Amino acid sequence: MIHEFNSVPKILKGAGAIDRAGKEVQRLGGERAIIVTDPGLSALGLQASLEKALLVAGVPFVLYDQAELEPNATSIQNCVNVINEFKADVLIGFGGGSALDTAKAASVLVSHGGPIDNYFGVDMVPGPCMPIIAVPTTAGTGSEMTSISVLTNNETGAKLGIVSDHIYAASVILDPALTTGLPPHVTAMTGVDAFVHAMESFVGLRATPFTDALNLQAMKMIALNIRKAYTNGNNLQAREAMLYSSALAGMGFGNTQNGIIHAIGTSVPARYKLPHGLLMAAVAPMGIDYNFMANPEKYAIVFDILTGANNDHLTTEERAASCADAFSAMLEDLDIKEGLSPYGVTVEDLPGIATRAAAAKRLMDNNPRQGNEKQLLAMLEKQF
Repeated sequence: MIHEFNSVPKILKGAGAIDRAGKEVQRLGGERAIIVTDPGLSALGLQASLEKALLVAGVPFVLYDQAELEPNATSIQNCVNVINEFKADVLIGFGGGSALDTAKAASVLVSHGGPIDNYFGVDMVPGPCMPIIAVPTTAGTGSEMTSISVLTNNETGAKLGIVSDHIYAASVILDPALTTGLPPHVTAMTGVDAFVHAMESFVGLRATPFTDALNLQAMKMIALNIRKAYTNGNNLQAREAMLYSSALAGMGFGNTQNGIIHAIGTSVPARYKLPHGLLMAAVAPMGIDYNFMANPEKYAIVFDILTGANNDHLTTEERAASCADAFSAMLEDLDIKEGLSPYGVTVEDLPGIATRAAAAKRLMDNNPRQGNEKQLLAMLEKQF
């Protein structure tokens, strides 16, 4: 089987790396930039260091701070309108996955026109797009490293993806100092999301030695540092490790896709307004429990990473079977409840979630254990 491995062409990393943002715009041939972020980050003024870097470099810019938690066709078009009005030629996505997904989708529309529906699926973008500089402020989505933009259908609430090598960021800036202000619960949710990315990519059918190397390192770094970052948000060493591990996981799953955990989590109706990372954490134990028999060798390794112990006294099958419990123990330490019922999701919604998840081919085709909607519904009902 022939596999491809792709990633972003340049990464700047380290505390203070944001100071290079203006020079990066100029390196990309840009003269006018737009910063794409969300209202919450803008209200905190977290983008001030980015704005300063652009001013020092003499790069005119405009701030678009209306990226939505669930990006959709309307919010993307609003961003495009501002880009066109300002005549920006470089996009700077600044924030979590929503801001970065907004930037990616906007770069497609600016370059190729709408509607955005034309580009849902794999390799539907016809050519190069407006250059993007991706600056994550959370350690979780790994979106800065992927060629994926996930949007929400306004009418159905379904999550739809644009997957194209043309939407890789031209440059990524990883500055751990930008993440120190994250509240503990956001640190926990986003960090667990990064672990899930690495784990699903690691155990998935499309895994390769290249992605395994990235995902193993990501999981090890997260397991060692997530509790430290959660309990002390100013621990810059832990923050740095979490940010880099999130990027490594993004490089991994960007080349494999995820699996059943993401299929289930992204199928929960948008009306609940539950954060992506929280959903991934909440459904991860049931996904592991469903999958472990299909790839016990790798789930045994995940168990070892989660427990941080020498488990030679256990068989491979025993370690794999205990992987969900080890994951649950991490969630307990991070004060995250598992299952969907604690978050108000109703039993009546489970059939629809199962149906949408089973139909998510991009994700389920990589899952080590295949499943139809009847099997997924049984899993949901068992661990609701």
